[in-house]
Amino acid sequence: MGHRDSSLSPRVRRVLHLDVDAFLASVESSRRPELRGRPLVIGAPPDSRGLVMSCSYEARAFGVRAGMFSHEAKRRCPQAVFLPGDSAAANRVRHELALRLLRFTPIVEIASIDDFFLDLRGTARLLGAACDVAAQIQCCAREEMHLPVTIGIATNKMMARVAGKLGKPGGIAEVLPGHEQSFLTHLPIHHLPGVGRSLQRSLAEFAITTVGELRTVSREVLFASFGAHGLTLYDRVRGIDPEPVHANCTLGPQGQILGRAPKTIHRDSSFEPEEGRIEQIEAMLAYLVDRAAARLRSHRLNAGSLEVRLLYVDTRPGSTRRGSWDAQKQRLRRKLPTRTSQTEALWYHARGLLRELPRRRALVKRVGVSLLNLKPHSGHQYELFSDPHSDRMADGGLCGSPSSRSDREEALDQALDRLRERHGFGSVVRGAAMPLVEDHELGGDGFGLRTPSLNQ
Repeated sequence: MGHRDSSLSPRVRRVLHLDVDAFLASVESSRRPELRGRPLVIGAPPDSRGLVMSCSYEARAFGVRAGMFSHEAKRRCPQAVFLPGDSAAANRVRHELALRLLRFTPIVEIASIDDFFLDLRGTARLLGAACDVAAQIQCCAREEMHLPVTIGIATNKMMARVAGKLGKPGGIAEVLPGHEQSFLTHLPIHHLPGVGRSLQRSLAEFAITTVGELRTVSREVLFASFGAHGLTLYDRVRGIDPEPVHANCTLGPQGQILGRAPKTIHRDSSFEPEEGRIEQIEAMLAYLVDRAAARLRSHRLNAGSLEVRLLYVDTRPGSTRRGSWDAQKQRLRRKLPTRTSQTEALWYHARGLLRELPRRRALVKRVGVSLLNLKPHSGHQYELFSDPHSDRMADGGLCGSPSSRSDREEALDQALDRLRERHGFGSVVRGAAMPLVEDHELGGDGFGLRTPSLNQ
């Protein structure tokens, strides 16, 4: 007997969007059974000025939300358990979940640390209807990993994400093929991906509050009002999303996940409490550059551009009377003179950008770096003659090494990569990052950071 999807054309895609409910809190409760069912808050301690990063649904029942001050979360839910979160554990859980998803289809896209897309084309005869596959995945995640997941099913990524949002927490929501527009018509406009608060306010001025009302606006008016983003909205209100599911992970020969090469590499970390010492800020940036460069080399890529970001916060008493900081983000991006993956070269340019950023008489909340314009690395070109200026010692003599500084940095990076692969990233700390030892715990996976995305 055929299943509900057996009559569909092979050209009709069935896309699943899987989102782990309260991911960071669920990671902790999956590791520690005694925390299951209790209100759990991941973020800064309640006696600090930090924020809530994630919270369980038991805590949300008391009004706790991500982005709230931790002391306010403690006031609303005194019985909550506060934990800092574990980036290494979060990455391990994501890795294990991806391994299980690859049992169902080879086309799996890791969209972020806690959500995935699956393309089920070609699996209908083997696995059955998409809704049955979703139920199997949900059961697998719950029984094998103790993770609550929500799954949306549709014919494209955008519709699957919208359906999944409405199915939270722990549900399965499906939009049947051909019913996309009727499904979207009465939804509030903020459910549509790409419609943020600013755009929502702009549309409200024209009495547009639902997706169906936005659908009545012509393509020309949307383009004139919002540019290229308006053309994207024109398609989305009609349930159209041509973007395919990008299979960015695959199984290796030993059953491990081999990630696809990234388009950009971002690393950010927050300071708890806020930091005003420039040596600590530079040390954190140096460590983030080291992490980013190591990943760059693991994919055999070179970076063509680099960006440095700073987030300042005004911590004067009057700045928090509305419950949020007065924050100012500054960033500076520059094209590198030569494509490179060498840590020392990237750190040299990142430090230069950091020192060029305008200074404020305020504390720094977050620092970050991005490696952009990535291209495949064809191999290091060694130099025929040494660079005598880079080889001079303090007493004016010459070192015995005939290699150039660039050649030595290349050899050093390769040696450190092998050492860290064997003993952990925290087995070696570069000199520029050493000031972090004063305030941050150093483990096998590196420093324990207050990283927003928890991927160090």
